[in-house]
Amino acid sequence: MATLFLVCGLPGAGKTTRARQIVETTNSVLLSPDEWIVGLGISLMDYEFRFKLQDVMLAHAGNVLRAGASVVVEFGSWSREEREGIRRAAAREGATTELHFLDAPIDELVRRLHGRGGADEEALAGLLVGTSDNFERPTADEIALFDRYIGP
Repeated sequence: MATLFLVCGLPGAGKTTRARQIVETTNSVLLSPDEWIVGLGISLMDYEFRFKLQDVMLAHAGNVLRAGASVVVEFGSWSREEREGIRRAAAREGATTELHFLDAPIDELVRRLHGRGGADEEALAGLLVGTSDNFERPTADEIALFDRYIGP
């Protein structure tokens, strides 16, 4: 049976690493907007483009699931509403769903992002502290909607 693996978390939490591990062990199709955005030479901060691309990728995920293959969706998925939309898209295709939530302390996220060549650590810390409050961590009732949950 086809499975949609939804990988979510803040920047630097390990989403890409986890997504690639899932792909390697399950032979799934990876849908990662960051790879496409960088490959197209567009700024990762072009959120208007990112959201349009994610909508197209989610429609494509439905096609892949309908064909019987599994998909790993690595959008970040900061809100419960976004994650629920992704879960429902999989459910419409009769696929099972797994939610993979990755988390780490802010100082570890900063260290990882800085190691990738991000801005200086102080700027990264300010950015993450300022935006991490907008991330809705999965709650028990949300987790119960998925067929399987892998969390911290």
